[in-house]
Amino acid sequence: MTPSTERGSPVKRSEAKWLHTLYMTHAETLYRVARYRLGDPDRARDLVHSVFLAASEKVSLLRTHENPWAWLLRALNYELSHEFARLEKERKALPLEELREHPLPQPPPSLGLAEVLPAQLSPREREVLLLYYEEGLSYQELADRLGVPVSTCGTWLARAKQRCRALLSNSPGFPTAR
Repeated sequence: MTPSTERGSPVKRSEAKWLHTLYMTHAETLYRVARYRLGDPDRARDLVHSVFLAASEKVSLLRTHENPWAWLLRALNYELSHEFARLEKERKALPLEELREHPLPQPPPSLGLAEVLPAQLSPREREVLLLYYEEGLSYQELADRLGVPVSTCGTWLARAKQRCRALLSNSPGFPTAR
């Protein structure tokens, strides 16, 4: 089955290859975030697939997006918010006895990246990651905002990513195997 665009026509081979690379690069991280937020590995996997289905429908626009990773995170947050709304609706429909026996997980207070980032990150590391991933700023925009050269900004971002990755991979809430 070939992915399709918004108009229902097949995705070009180059777009499919680009989307596959995007999936291979980011799917595991998105899965870890979704699983951490939901506590359900199967549902987390479904949400990640929904994100990439949406990406396949907008692949021609996403390829030109300045920060596809930020787009994927926003799409996952959108899917998570809908999932928590669905869970709440299901919870309200349950009889009280069943609610007492099997309470449903409550959504976290916020679905922003700030709540997912490890607390051990420095304020600068958090700021750089949030500006890059949540606000989707380019290196030049980051450098302008932080008042540093672009090369310094790139170094800070690379170090913040590396430290965040190390902290998340050692976190008990993020599984190392699917």
